[in-house]
Amino acid sequence: MHHHESSRALAFARARRASRNWVDSYRPVGKLHPAVCKNCGVMEWQGRWRWDEPLPDLPRVLCPACERIRDGAAAHVVELTGALPPWWNEVRGIIGNAERSEVMEHPLERVMKIELGGDRVVVPTTGVRIARRIVAAIVRRFRRQVRLTFEEDRTTIDWVDPRLARD
Repeated sequence: MHHHESSRALAFARARRASRNWVDSYRPVGKLHPAVCKNCGVMEWQGRWRWDEPLPDLPRVLCPACERIRDGAAAHVVELTGALPPWWNEVRGIIGNAERSEVMEHPLERVMKIELGGDRVVVPTTGVRIARRIVAAIVRRFRRQVRLTFEEDRTTIDWVDPRLARD
């Protein structure tokens, strides 16, 4: 294993550990009662939010993901910087695929409004799990063309010139 591969593995391990201890202030504490999100239609039943057919006469509430989107309060941000433009369409597809597969299993994990600006793209998410999945998919595809920086609420993926990247 090369040095950069082991440091990448350590960084992923640190990010996983940090996400285990993460507490979402938007998730209700205590006993939940059956409800349906009035915005997206996800149903809370027996303590879990799921994409089941909602039962009639359940109270209408905002789910934690819709609350985050309304407030613009991302749980985690994936920031893409550097020599990204030639790859943007492919990266957008990777983000979309990660979101589709994650949302089916975990309805509260969503990508919020993506912000495009100059030399960077900001991808805010409603949960840490989907952010980790997006980062892993991008790293799998671009390996030596990216450098990662993990922080508590943000992961930065910096595209480097492939001619300058070490093998």
